[in-house]
Amino acid sequence: MLTQISLQNYRCFRSADVRLSPLTVLVGPNSSGKSSLLSALRPLNPSGYRLEDVWQHTPDARWGVHQTFSDGGISTMLFQPRAGWLQNSVRQFSYQLLHLDINRLRDHNLVQEQHSLAADGSNLSNVFATLTRDVQERVATQLGELVPSFRDLVVRPVAQGHHQLRFQDRWNQSVWYVPSEVSDGTMLVTAYLLLQHQGAPVDLIAIEEPERGLHPYLLGELVTLWRKMTRGEIGRSVQIILATHSAELLDHLQPSEVRFLSRDSKTGEVRVEEVSADTEDWRKAYSTYQDSLGSMWLSGGLGGVPGR
Repeated sequence: MLTQISLQNYRCFRSADVRLSPLTVLVGPNSSGKSSLLSALRPLNPSGYRLEDVWQHTPDARWGVHQTFSDGGISTMLFQPRAGWLQNSVRQFSYQLLHLDINRLRDHNLVQEQHSLAADGSNLSNVFATLTRDVQERVATQLGELVPSFRDLVVRPVAQGHHQLRFQDRWNQSVWYVPSEVSDGTMLVTAYLLLQHQGAPVDLIAIEEPERGLHPYLLGELVTLWRKMTRGEIGRSVQIILATHSAELLDHLQPSEVRFLSRDSKTGEVRVEEVSADTEDWRKAYSTYQDSLGSMWLSGGLGGVPGR
């Protein structure tokens, strides 16, 4: 597991050490560095970086990324002017970045075997169709528990070798809905449920804005699902990193799972903060906000709030 990432002169990070847990949630407003941090979590390779990734395009700056793993292993990639790229014990691991596109999730797919969800979710129908029928039934059952309007989920053929998901109405079993007839939240939940059954093993899954289109209740259920995935209670254990600016999502998290990102008003560099939740002052403040981490964040006391 990736336990820490250190950034030096990388994009909007001047110098930052970020501790990571099995489930870590990066919280901050737009342009606070969340996407840049997610990009630094992937396996290090010079081809994945541009010279423009240096802090404020400073031409003579030394910059790079340092990753630390739970077994003590490290992976480092530095760029030094006039010396070029320097690598140190680069660690290979599987990484999946998702920024799901609602419209692409609804696409019909040219039939082919696919075991992993595309970054935008455009191959959702193919990934579901590639699962064994018993796993498909398990996903359909989970979907029905989270979105009670539906009883079953299948793929059905459409024109010219394509197929598409169909959602069965819970009260009238002869009625099946195409993706354009169901909610954005239903499509997102379906995609997230498939993550636990992908054929290709993944060590780390990063998800941008997982809260889009989801009811707060569903957010809580998905956080529970993601925690089970990180503990290996559903298949092989996987580390999950989320990037969000949702106060509703925060209300379903433990303080130890959250990292707050904000920009320094003078320099523009990103600051990353954790909560010290084991103090008496914290417990009093938490109680003042009715044990709502989201409300505390919006108050401006935890960092990462626009204009604070």
